[in-house]
Amino acid sequence: MTTPELERAFSAGDDAPEVLAALQDPRPEAREQAIALAARHLSPELLGRLVGDDENAVLRNAALAALERQGPYAVPHLMALSRGANLEVAMFAVQILSRIRDPGTVDALLPLLEHPDPNIAQAAVEALGGLRAPEAVPGIVRLLGRELWLQFAAVTALGDIGDPRAAAPLLELVEDELLAEPAVEALGKLRAPEALPRLLSLLARHERLPLRDQLLLAVAEILEARPAPAPAVTRFRRELDEGQLEGGLRAYLGPLLGSEEAPLSRAAASLALAARLDRLFPAVVRRALAGDAEEGRWTAALCRRHEQVLGDHLPELLRDPDPAVRQGALRCAPASADAVPLALERMSDPDPAVRAAACQALGRCRDVAAIPVLVGLFDRGTPPEAGAAAEALGRMPGQSLVALGPLLERADKVLPALEILEAAHSPLFQDRVVELLDAEPAHVRRAALRLLVHHDLDFEAHLVRKLRDPDESVRAEAVELIVRNGSTRAVPALVGLLPVAGELRYQAIRALGRLRAAAAAPELERLFPAADGHERLEIVSALVRIGAPGLLPFLRARLGDGAPELRRVAADGVARTATEAELDLLAELARDRDWSVRNDAGWGLGRLGLARSRALLLELVRDPEPLVARTARAALAKLPSRGEEAA
Repeated sequence: MTTPELERAFSAGDDAPEVLAALQDPRPEAREQAIALAARHLSPELLGRLVGDDENAVLRNAALAALERQGPYAVPHLMALSRGANLEVAMFAVQILSRIRDPGTVDALLPLLEHPDPNIAQAAVEALGGLRAPEAVPGIVRLLGRELWLQFAAVTALGDIGDPRAAAPLLELVEDELLAEPAVEALGKLRAPEALPRLLSLLARHERLPLRDQLLLAVAEILEARPAPAPAVTRFRRELDEGQLEGGLRAYLGPLLGSEEAPLSRAAASLALAARLDRLFPAVVRRALAGDAEEGRWTAALCRRHEQVLGDHLPELLRDPDPAVRQGALRCAPASADAVPLALERMSDPDPAVRAAACQALGRCRDVAAIPVLVGLFDRGTPPEAGAAAEALGRMPGQSLVALGPLLERADKVLPALEILEAAHSPLFQDRVVELLDAEPAHVRRAALRLLVHHDLDFEAHLVRKLRDPDESVRAEAVELIVRNGSTRAVPALVGLLPVAGELRYQAIRALGRLRAAAAAPELERLFPAADGHERLEIVSALVRIGAPGLLPFLRARLGDGAPELRRVAADGVARTATEAELDLLAELARDRDWSVRNDAGWGLGRLGLARSRALLLELVRDPEPLVARTARAALAKLPSRGEEAA
C-alpha cells in the first residue's frame, strides 16, 4: 500500500485486514510507520484487544508499542486492563504504565503490590520505582520477604525512589549472598549517611569482586552528598589498623586511581581523601593530569573540597621526585595564603610543566605579590609558561595590573596584554585603550573594544562609532557588545543600519531583537518585504522578542507564507505570545501538516496551562512524530489535575 492509502486505512480506526497486515510487516521501517499511525488513529480499546492475542506475538508487540506511544491518552484504559481478569494482559498493561510514567497512575498501581500474581506485583514494583513514588515505600519494603525475584525488583525500586526510610531494611540485606550487591547499589542511590559506617566496615573486610567495587561506589555516592562524619572515618581507620588490612586496601585502590574506569577511579579518589589515606595522595593528584580534561577538572575540584586534608600534605607532595605528582599537586592546591610561598618556590622547578602549574596556582590564590614574577614569565617564558602566567594574571584584581603597562606598547604583546586586562575586568590604561580602538590590526581593535566596557567612561559612544569600522569583524564585535551590555542608546544607530544591505544589516536586526527595542518594531516590519530569506527569519524572531503591538496579525500572515522555515519561526512566536483568546489558533497549529509547527503548538498550550487544552494535548501525545508526543506529555503535566479542575 502507498503511504496515503495506509493513512486512510488507519484513520478509519478499526482492525481492517490491511491495518493488521501493516502492523505485522516484516520490514522494520514499515512496521514502525504502522505503529506510529496506530498510536495516532486507533483507540486504546482496540489496541488492548490486540494485546490479548496470545497467538500472534508480532501483532501483540506492535499493539504494545502503539499503546506506549499513546502515552497519557491510553492511561485510563491501561489502568482498567491492569485490574482485568486476563493476568497476562494485566501484566503488559502495568509494564506499559511504568514506561509511560504518568504520575496519575500511582494510586492505581499501589494496590497491585499485593496482587497474588507475582508477575503483576513485580511489574507494579518496577513501575512505582520508575515513577519514584515515595508513597510506595512501605508496600515495597513488605515485598522484601517475598519470592527472590520480587526481592530483587523491590531492592532496585527502593534505590530508584531514594526515600531514606528504605535505608534500614536495605542494610539488613548487605550480608545476604544473593542480594548484597543490589542492596549496596540501592544504598548508594539513597546517599543515606547512616549507612556509611556499615559500608566502610564491609569495604575494609570484603575482598571479593564485584561486591567490593559496588561497596566503593556506594560509599563514594554518600561522600558526594555530605562530608564523612569524623567518627565514621576514625572507626574505619581503626579497623584498617587493627586488621592490618591497610596494605590490602591500598593495593586495591591504587590501581583504580590510575584506571580508565572513571566511576571506580573517582570513587577511589573520594575515599582516599575522605579517609585520609595519605599514601594514596600522590596517585590522587596525578589524576588532575588525566588525558580526559573533565576527569582532571573533577579531581581538582574534589581536592579543593578536601583542601585542609590536602593542604597538610602539600609541602610533601611538592617535594615528590615525580614531576607529575608536583604538577598535579599544584593543580589541586587550595587557593589559600599558605599555598602562595609553596607555589612561588615551584616557579624555579626544573620541569616547565610544573612551573606552568605553579603559575595557575598563584592565579587561583590572587596574591598580588606574585604579579611581578608572573609578568616576567609572561614576557620571557616558554609558550606554555607564558600562557599559564597570562591565565594567572587574568585572575588578579584588575587594579593591580599596572606592571602590564609597558607591554601595551609592544606589537608582540599588546593583544595578549589586552586579553589579560579584559579577563581581570581592569579599568587601567584608559587613554591607551581608546587609542588602540584605531590600531591597524583588526584583532587589536576588537580586543580594545571588549576591554573598554570595563572602564568608567562613555563606552557606548565608542561602540556606536565602531559600527562604521571598515572591518566587518570589528563591526560585528561592536554589535555583540552593544547587545551584551544592553546599550539602548545605540538603538538609533542600529536602526540607521537597516537600509544598508549586507551582513551588518543582519547583525543589526538580530541586535535590535535581543535589545527588545520597541522603537525599532515599525522599521523592522517595513523592512520585511524587501529583506532576503535569512533576514526575514531574523526579523520575525526580533519582533517576537520585542513583543510589538499588533504582532499576532503579523505572525498570522507569516503562517500563510510558503517558506517552511518562516512558518516555523512564526509558529514559535505564536506559541510564545498567544493568550487564551488565541486558543483556536493554537488548535489549528496543533493539526498543522508540519510536525515542527505542531510541536510549537503543544509547547504553547503547556505555557498557557489551560484545562480546556487537555483534549488537544491528548491528541498530540499520539502524534507520529516522537518529539511532538514528548512535548505534549510535558505540557499535560503543567495542566491542573482533574481534581483541581473539579474544585
